[in-house]
Amino acid sequence: MIGKDIIMARQQYKVGTSINNLLSSGQILLSIILILVDFSNSSITCGPGIYSPGGTIPSGDIFLEYNSSTPLEITCILNPDHDLLRKMVRDDVADGNKSKLPSHRIRFYKNDGRVAQQYITIINSTAAQLRVSNPPASFDVYSCLLCLDENDNSVDLFKTSDMSSINMALRNSINTIGYHPKDSHDLDIGVCLNNVFVGYKPLNITNFSCVSNNWENLTCNWTKPENPIKTTYKIYFRLPGRAFSRSFTNCPTDSDVRENSCYWDLTTTPLYRQSYEYYYFSITGENALGKSSMPIRFHHYANIIPTKPTKIAAIDQTESSVKLVWSIGTMSFYSHGLVYKIQYKSQWDSNPEHWQTIIVNDKCNSQSTSLQTTSVQNMNCVEHDADRHHFTVSGLKYPFARYDFRIYLRTALAGGDNKWSAPGYITVNTKPTIPKRPPQTDIGSFQSITSPSDKSKRDVLVYWKTIEDNEKCGESFEYIAYYVYTTADKLTITRRSDEMYKNYAKFNRLSTSIGYEFIVLSYNKEGYSTECSKVYVPSESNTLDKPLSLTKNVFDKQGIFELTWKGADTQKLSTATSLDYYTLFWCEKDLINSQQCNGYMNWMHLPITVSRYNTTVFDNMEKYIFAISANSENPSRYGLNNLEASSSGMVWESCT
Repeated sequence: MIGKDIIMARQQYKVGTSINNLLSSGQILLSIILILVDFSNSSITCGPGIYSPGGTIPSGDIFLEYNSSTPLEITCILNPDHDLLRKMVRDDVADGNKSKLPSHRIRFYKNDGRVAQQYITIINSTAAQLRVSNPPASFDVYSCLLCLDENDNSVDLFKTSDMSSINMALRNSINTIGYHPKDSHDLDIGVCLNNVFVGYKPLNITNFSCVSNNWENLTCNWTKPENPIKTTYKIYFRLPGRAFSRSFTNCPTDSDVRENSCYWDLTTTPLYRQSYEYYYFSITGENALGKSSMPIRFHHYANIIPTKPTKIAAIDQTESSVKLVWSIGTMSFYSHGLVYKIQYKSQWDSNPEHWQTIIVNDKCNSQSTSLQTTSVQNMNCVEHDADRHHFTVSGLKYPFARYDFRIYLRTALAGGDNKWSAPGYITVNTKPTIPKRPPQTDIGSFQSITSPSDKSKRDVLVYWKTIEDNEKCGESFEYIAYYVYTTADKLTITRRSDEMYKNYAKFNRLSTSIGYEFIVLSYNKEGYSTECSKVYVPSESNTLDKPLSLTKNVFDKQGIFELTWKGADTQKLSTATSLDYYTLFWCEKDLINSQQCNGYMNWMHLPITVSRYNTTVFDNMEKYIFAISANSENPSRYGLNNLEASSSGMVWESCT
């Protein structure tokens, strides 16, 4: 609505129409709006198209260098020919206040706060100067305003009682040159304003970095320093060689100005130059205070980050090696040397975050590049045929195991872990082989149970410590147990166990008068373990006397036990010797028969003079039962004829 009034006013009234004529026609509000239109030919103005009561020197934006000893000086000059100033002087004379100068009404504001009077100097009757000797680095708006008292008749030009909505719009329009109502006792009329920038000449950029993505494009980024004065930065480069020594090439787009970055590839103009090891950049800065230029020598080939290897496959596996093949695309044409990092871990590694690392390069006549890591395996080079690269990882610890591999690459000239490509992944299984070893047995890891109905027969249970899963090395794993004994007529007899369990085998109805040698092997689809474990079970007459009353005392539920026992009364030793000792066993209980062992088993040897032992089981104590055997590696000292007699066999705990 107000905009239409301004257009109508300009059409109805010619330049030079007096304020008095407008007032006499009753158009008081429209007259005030027309203050914003340039009616005067006076040289003291705030700017084109603004008919304010004066102006500032200097006018417009002000640029100062911080800490340069140049003060900020703004002189606000009132126009004595302005109608508002004339009326103000007439009113002062009419009131008898001839000593009050118009310049005394000048106020300066920094942003929304009034500048202290100590920085203001009255120059003459119509001019006052703001002077700040060393302004801080900042951007601020300084306004010069003319203060009208509430009782001043001039303020009536800005009041109306019957057109409040138009008056509000009028005040918003005056705000464009600095209308500031302060309180109920004064009214400030904007004279002029200045945008003041206190800052620096173009500063050098920071964090400059360029990265070539897979040797197909180049992106440079940098950080523009903070500066209250708007500064424009542009990037240029030249290439080495006589033809390019003086020729600088700019960024293909204006992204260097807008985004502090620049991008080149094989389609941009200018295009990305793959074949140059070095680029010579120049970053230029320009603002109202001056220009700067920052030269940068950029090592192109040390800042290429390849894409991850693709088409990874395993073409040859053994139980301890895997031959890997992969492709690297564009980087296969790069002739200045590549380095590969091959990492692997198996399903059996105790630390799932730990990877074994191999560092190799693609130059077979060069030594492998080293990398500082906790586990680095020095190997030969990567062989390649066109884009087909291959390398054999050997010395793998586990047959029949799942291995995860990841392959990285970088240029030989690059340094630091941040220049590796993303990894390419593959999972491979090593081939199976025979089990690594048989289960472990002890001299006393057997139990002989005489038949209650036939004293000439007994059942024999042979126990062992199971091997680790990573030692089974193949499918269809199992334990094989059998016995061997030689008859009086030199006939060798073998027989497999009648029953097999997790960690023991049971042989039914064996003779109590014969000593048997038991053999235990590990087996899978690839064959038997090359070694075996043996347990000799003597005849009943040659068996050592068993310890008595193995008792388990539980101190608390944290797995702390005290085990006590007694030696056999008939077992008399002249002296304690290392040839005589106990074996203390502990084993996981069977889930069905809690008095039977059928799981993890372990043991320890104790001197024959000991009859009490404290131990801690850090797992659930209710899972374990205990046993003990008395052993000797010199049974002849007990008057036994069978020199192979060696143990009493296991006696399980009788009381808790």
